[in-house]
Amino acid sequence: MILDERGRRTDAMAAGTVRIAVIGSSVRGTLLVERLVARAAARSGTRPLEIVVFDPHPPGSGRIWRDGQPQTLIMNTVAAQSTVFPDDSVAIDGPITPGPSLAEWCRMVAHDPAGLPSEVAAEAEKTEDWSSPSRLLYGHYLRWAFARIVAFAPAHVRVRVIAERVESLCPDASGWTLATPSGGYPADAVLLAVGWLDRDDAIAHPRVVAAGNPIDQDLTRIAPGSTVAVRGLGMGFFDVVSMLTEGRGGVFSRDLSHYSPSGREPLLIAGSRRGIPYRAKPAFGTPPFFPAQRILRAALPNLIARRPVDFARDVLPLIERDALHDHYATLARVRPAAVRDAPSLLGGLIDGAAAPGELVRAHVQNPDDRLSLTHTADPFAKHTGVDDPDSVVAAIVRDDAAEAALGFDSPMKLALHSYAAARGALIDLVGFGGLTASSFPDYRRFLSIAASFGSGPPLRRSRQLLALHETGVVRFTGPGIAVDVADAGVEVRSPSLTEPVRAEQLIDAWLPAPTVTRTADPLLRALLVAGYARAWQHADGTDSDAVEIRPEDGALIGADGTAVPGLYSVGVPHEDARVFTIIAPVPGTNSSVLRECDAAARSALAHAALARTGSGS
Repeated sequence: MILDERGRRTDAMAAGTVRIAVIGSSVRGTLLVERLVARAAARSGTRPLEIVVFDPHPPGSGRIWRDGQPQTLIMNTVAAQSTVFPDDSVAIDGPITPGPSLAEWCRMVAHDPAGLPSEVAAEAEKTEDWSSPSRLLYGHYLRWAFARIVAFAPAHVRVRVIAERVESLCPDASGWTLATPSGGYPADAVLLAVGWLDRDDAIAHPRVVAAGNPIDQDLTRIAPGSTVAVRGLGMGFFDVVSMLTEGRGGVFSRDLSHYSPSGREPLLIAGSRRGIPYRAKPAFGTPPFFPAQRILRAALPNLIARRPVDFARDVLPLIERDALHDHYATLARVRPAAVRDAPSLLGGLIDGAAAPGELVRAHVQNPDDRLSLTHTADPFAKHTGVDDPDSVVAAIVRDDAAEAALGFDSPMKLALHSYAAARGALIDLVGFGGLTASSFPDYRRFLSIAASFGSGPPLRRSRQLLALHETGVVRFTGPGIAVDVADAGVEVRSPSLTEPVRAEQLIDAWLPAPTVTRTADPLLRALLVAGYARAWQHADGTDSDAVEIRPEDGALIGADGTAVPGLYSVGVPHEDARVFTIIAPVPGTNSSVLRECDAAARSALAHAALARTGSGS
């Protein structure tokens, strides 16, 4: 409802309707709506509740998962491990309202695909639990889920969608006024689910395609046959490569070993700080399992009691020992002769009495069978000084793809799987000051390495990359890429290149981490200026990149250090404080994302109801 000229509340508000605004309607916005609806349905009484959702993009999918993107862009999460519904594993005091995972929804719509485009219905029918679905398919699931949540709302709960961007918030006598381009909207409480926010320090140059989500980057500027520098070798890189190759009519062979160019591809000169593309996920043929992590998890209660702890001294060695344990347990299973007295080695890694290196040397005779996590994180290091970094990187990708193809029988892949999964295990330890400020950079380095180990593409992407390399469409610079951009062109350098490479364009194929101090988001900037938000600080008083919130419910903390009444926020803007926010809910895991959204919805409902009562309505 729009405020009248005098700024008074609408008749509906005066009549006692509780109104809660949700800003952002993608995954977390959908989760918030589901939690608000479920909690309102379970409460005694039928006081009217209106949930007003603001997003210029369709609710459910939002901007990132919106319709119209190519079906060749895929998720790096499997279908059975994607959901927006809680289940009995989620430790919340609110109602549990189960719903299908993405994989279960695919099986549902395969029998009744009414309303789905034919190509989406065909993909849904072929999707297995362990499939990496297209972003397009996931977007359809999210929009279906949002519609289902709204349809199941009780009669006294109304969900309204306003396809506009909220530009600012202003408190009034009994709540907030949300300003959009068309006017002002009142709310008793506001929940922010704004996602990954752009920064204000992106490169602006006609020869640069600035960092961003690949579907938002203008790749039509890349001319066929041109030479293009690509900076970043993570998931954004694989998406960009897909759009500039198969997205332009090129065709991969069925076994992905060969690529037939369309003639519209550019030459891609690709590199990053580490110089190695994200590693392929192992081909398990089933949804990835969650590693036991016996050593880390056994130590967590004591570590949590001692917070803050030093990450490099107290935590990282436990993660590494777990990874080594899984490596040598797998090696002993697939090649028993390679490990002498495997029980003693594995037991020694668990009890931690002896140094891991000493244990391994005593039990694994062949150095080639020993795992060096340092080398695995930086495999190019032993090739320093080579004059052909392109071939070295291609060989590393080829070896990694071969390991990924082994699935459960790859000792290395099971070790990296354990290492990467530790990110989720650490949430309750690290969040909100669990580490010393001096060791937080070590934690960030761990996150970077863990992402390269565990957040990479499905195996087929690495095989496609090798086919593109064989065809001459992609070339690698090796580590330490440096790019100079000028009006006359782009120059690419790296320590391993014998001479600079000239290019016409630069594509930044990575997403810089959001930061509160350099945000380009008008709403967050307005909240900071007005004193309704501030940066979360480490224990030593230095600002982090996160927006500060109250840990128990996501209430924003204002400039004066107190919680801002009726204003809550969830998700990525709080990374560093509430850690590992980039994940989406996974069924059966007591999802921290679902718990976060439930707590924020609970507090928003309580605050809004109190505000209505206090106003006499």
